[in-house]
Amino acid sequence: MPPAGQATGLPATAYTSDQVLAWERDRFWRHGWVCVGRSAALAGPGDQAGLDVAGTGVLAVHDATGRLRTFRNACRHRGHELVGRDCTVRRSTVWCAYHAWVYRLDGTLRNAPRFDPPPDADLDLLPVRSAQWQGWLFVDVGGDAPPLADVVGDLDAALAVYRPDTLRVVATERYEVAANWKLIVENYLECYHCPSTHPELSRVQRTEGGESFTTTGQWLGGQLDLRNSAASISLDGSGPGWTFPELDEETVRQVRYHLLPPGLFVTATPDHLVTHRLVPVAADRTRVECEWLFPAELVEADVDPGYAVDFWHTTNRQDWAACESVQRGVSGGGYRPGPLAPHEDLLRTFLARLVTAYRSDGTLAPARTTAATATEPAR
Repeated sequence: MPPAGQATGLPATAYTSDQVLAWERDRFWRHGWVCVGRSAALAGPGDQAGLDVAGTGVLAVHDATGRLRTFRNACRHRGHELVGRDCTVRRSTVWCAYHAWVYRLDGTLRNAPRFDPPPDADLDLLPVRSAQWQGWLFVDVGGDAPPLADVVGDLDAALAVYRPDTLRVVATERYEVAANWKLIVENYLECYHCPSTHPELSRVQRTEGGESFTTTGQWLGGQLDLRNSAASISLDGSGPGWTFPELDEETVRQVRYHLLPPGLFVTATPDHLVTHRLVPVAADRTRVECEWLFPAELVEADVDPGYAVDFWHTTNRQDWAACESVQRGVSGGGYRPGPLAPHEDLLRTFLARLVTAYRSDGTLAPARTTAATATEPAR
């Protein structure tokens, strides 16, 4: 892409074409690491979940040994789903409701009714590559993505002070956004829109003067400071009177934004994390699953998470309305992409990766292992 100040956004077809979305779903979601939720959602033996990864059904199972396994969510007999999508069950076996085939929790076939003798073919469930990181479960449906550690890079170190693997989900909200998934990512990667779109956020967090992170791996991010009058990120700036103990004197006054492509946002505040997980549904529709993660200290002290939930729910709805308006604006014909502001550096980096992916191998990996540092980051 052209240098900062000369780059423009993508053409309208990038946000409106079913063909473009089909290609992206195949390359970015089915041939890359995708977060499918928190591992703790499947906490006990026999817990099972039917997951949707860009139209591909995945079954996650907590087996009898404590291992979290993932398979294609399809019976080996006729392909019937084993657990409904977006549903969870707890059973001692994996059971198909169509013809009552039964599998052990490790995916091996246990019983195929009325087959005598039993089928001699290998009819165990088909495994899906998966990995766990910081309390999240990731799957690589295509099985050919680089190791997750290479994708994550130094995001491990960036989040370490927030202890994400120990945090507890205290609230969840699902949104259906009438906008292309990339518009939601683009919105997250800049705060140029914050003063006019987020009056509540702008009262408690600065909207300029932050710093983008130099990173390894595929993630992008940056930080912005709390305003002097704010103790936390909440509608009135008040907080629980507690912060993560490992934060230094600078990070304790920062809100830090992290994108792990293609669709996981991790927003870190001095006392909690908020995540957004994107699921592309159509060229003009995206499901966003938002979770609020609190440290055990606040949960055990019975701190009401409402201050965080109310704030981010308000901010989310403002963002979705803005993204939906952009979707309508680029969809009516005659749209021409405008220039990116010089300080929209993370947005420019993301779009440059998209252009490279469209033109070459279809991955969102950076051309180099570091991203440029500039003056205004995410949100």
